[in-house]
Amino acid sequence: MQRELIKNINSINSSINELCSSINRNKEEITLIAVSKKKNFKLIEIALENGIYNFGENYAQELEEKSSLINSTDIVWHFIGPVQSNKVKMISKNADWIHTLDREKIIKKFNDECKKINKVINGCIQVNISSEESKSGCSSDDLFDIAKLVESMENIKLKGIMALPKLTNDKEERDFMMREVINLSCKLKKIYPEADVVSLGTTSDFKDAIIHGSNMLRIGESIFGKRT
Repeated sequence: MQRELIKNINSINSSINELCSSINRNKEEITLIAVSKKKNFKLIEIALENGIYNFGENYAQELEEKSSLINSTDIVWHFIGPVQSNKVKMISKNADWIHTLDREKIIKKFNDECKKINKVINGCIQVNISSEESKSGCSSDDLFDIAKLVESMENIKLKGIMALPKLTNDKEERDFMMREVINLSCKLKKIYPEADVVSLGTTSDFKDAIIHGSNMLRIGESIFGKRT
């Protein structure tokens, strides 16, 4: 498993490097988040030893367990799952980033919990770009009101937006959704220049995401293999 994991890390890094080189993008602009949900903490330690420092978790309990087991000042934890109100305290304590801010109640709660522990958390607003009922995220129309709220919070730093476009084999539709995300990001940056993160792209579409301008990829399967 260790050998396969190292091979996967090298392979994904070279795919990113080659693509960036071919489209004249600086690969240093792109942050690779290894999505480690449901994966043993020992695999995270191996990935950490092999140059992966950012890890994404979907469940608060799992994030807490892993962050207590892995003692490293190099690791950066990203919470990328939907947020339940009763888990905000746990996420605030253990995550460096929250990618799924999408409503007032949760945003205020994160700010309050972070204030109690004297911490500033990095926040991305999740936009439900394809308006899927099964997905979290605010509508494109609500993004700027939510951004204004996040920006007013002392203990959340507005970093940008996150999107999970619907999976489709229709390249035209995929490109359209990604362009929409990038357009929203450009509008947001005009108001908040430091909110320049675009968290977009997973195992199935990360190459398209890089081409369109994403600078944060959330990749699980291509690094850790299929989830059992």
